[in-house]
Amino acid sequence: MTNHSFKRPSLRHHPRHVIRRLFNGWPWLVWIGTAIMVMVLLPGGLHRHRFHGEAESIYEYVSPLHDGRLKTLNVAMGDMVEPGQLIGELDIEALMAELLMEQTSFTMETQDVIHSIRADLEKTKLGQSETIAQLRVLEALQKRNRELVQSGLMLEQEVEDLEPQIRAINDVLALYPQVIQEIELRLKVAGQDIGSYDPSILERLVSAQSQLKSSTAGVVAKVLHQPGDIVMPGDPVVLISNILTSRVIAFMSEDDSTDLPIGERCRIITQNGKKNFYGVVKSITADIRLHPVYTGFGYQYMRGRLVVVELEEGTLRPGEKVVVVPNISIFEQWFGRKK
Repeated sequence: MTNHSFKRPSLRHHPRHVIRRLFNGWPWLVWIGTAIMVMVLLPGGLHRHRFHGEAESIYEYVSPLHDGRLKTLNVAMGDMVEPGQLIGELDIEALMAELLMEQTSFTMETQDVIHSIRADLEKTKLGQSETIAQLRVLEALQKRNRELVQSGLMLEQEVEDLEPQIRAINDVLALYPQVIQEIELRLKVAGQDIGSYDPSILERLVSAQSQLKSSTAGVVAKVLHQPGDIVMPGDPVVLISNILTSRVIAFMSEDDSTDLPIGERCRIITQNGKKNFYGVVKSITADIRLHPVYTGFGYQYMRGRLVVVELEEGTLRPGEKVVVVPNISIFEQWFGRKK
C-alpha cells in the first residue's frame, strides 16, 4: 500500500510559496511606489475623472450625381487636395442627350402654347371687331328710327327699346382692351421663355455634372475607381480624410456621474503624454448608445454618451488617442472642492 519511491515536491517550488516569498522579499513601500508609478505613466492616470477619446476624423466620399464612365482621375492615394479642387471627370453623353431631348420637348410645348395664345388673341380681336360692327348697326338703326319719329312714321317707344342694347354693347366693348392686354402679356412671357434659352447654359450644366470636385481640404485616403470604370450615382470614386483637427470626441460612461456642463474647460492629454492641450466642452450627446472605446489597453464596447471638446489652441492628428480630464486639481477631483 505504500509507495517507497514517492518523493514530496519541495515547498519552495510551489506557486503559492513563490508568490508569498515574492511579497515577503519586497517591502510594501516598493509595491505601492510601483503602482503609483504605473498610474502616473498612464495618460491621466492620477485623475479620478477621465474620458478616453480620440481626435475627430472627417471623411468625404466624392461621388457623382449622374451615372457615367470615369474619363480622368487627377489624384492618387496620399495626394493633398483643397476645397473645390477637380478630382476627376465623367463622360456623361447619356445625360447630354437626355437634356437635349428635354430642351427640345420644352421648346415644342412652349411653341404650342404660343400658337394657342395667338389664336386666343386673334379670336378676341375678331370678337371686338364684330361687337363694334354690331354697335354701329344699332346706332345707325337708332338714328334712322329717330328720323322716322320726327316724320311721325314711328313711335318714340320703339326708339327707346334700342337704348339698353346699345348700353350693353358699350359695356362689353369697354372690357376688350384689358382682356387683349392680358393675352398680349401672356404671349410676351411665353416668347421670353424661348428667347431666354442659351445653349451655353446647357453646356455649363453638363460640364458641372461631369466634374468631380472636393468640398473639404484633406488627403486622399482611398481610390475606389480607375479611369474607364462605370460609376453610378452615389458610388464614391475617392475617399478624402482630414489632415488636422481641433475637435476631440471623448466617451462618457453611463455610470459616470461627473458634472461636465457645456462650456467647461478641460485638459486634453495625448496618449504618449508629451503634449497637453486645453479645450472647451461644446456638446454632449443626449442618447446613450454602445460605442467602441479605446481605454489604453485596447478597444472595448461600452454604453455611454459622447463629449465634443473644441481645442482652444493647437491641432491634433485625426484618430490620435487622447484622455480628457476636467481642468481642476487632482486633490479636488478625489476629495471635492472646498466650500
